Amino acid sequence: MDQAKIKQLVIQVQNRDTSAFAELIGHTRQFAFGAVVRMVGNTEETKDIVQEAYIRVWISLHQYTGKVPFQSWFFSILRHLSIDWLRKNKRLQTAVIHQLTVTDNNHPAAILESSELNRLIQDWIVGLPETQQLVFILRDMEDLAIREVQSQTGLTESSIKSNLYVARKKLATYLTKKGYQLP
Repeated sequence: MDQAKIKQLVIQVQNRDTSAFAELIGHTRQFAFGAVVRMVGNTEETKDIVQEAYIRVWISLHQYTGKVPFQSWFFSILRHLSIDWLRKNKRLQTAVIHQLTVTDNNHPAAILESSELNRLIQDWIVGLPETQQLVFILRDMEDLAIREVQSQTGLTESSIKSNLYVARKKLATYLTKKGYQLP
């Protein structure tokens, strides 16, 4: 995602340019959908949450100051709406499980352990600071390259690597405390 183009579009949208808003949606839709579906794990609900996020962007973009990259500001909206949905529906789901699967065994005990790990990771993700959560989701869940994360967030490569390192260490500590043996 071209940060310069996003900045230009944001300024136009702040001046209530509806065609610029449509273009901004086009540039950010894939990011928004990917981020939300990873948090809520439900495609239909994701569509509704993303739509609500764009409504909120349109309504509150005048409050965006540009001190943080637009992507981070937008991710904050997506994150809050996703957390609200999860709380409202008392469901804790995540797509991280495919990366942290305990076993491929279909044995009931393995399935139960996998489900427990899924719940633990979801609890952990929502408690991360915003930047760590953004970097973790984009790099480890979306499997984007560092350069792509840099392009989408506007963060420096060293900031991405630092935040990712801290998030991974926190996850390792958290899972170890919960009794999981990590390689």
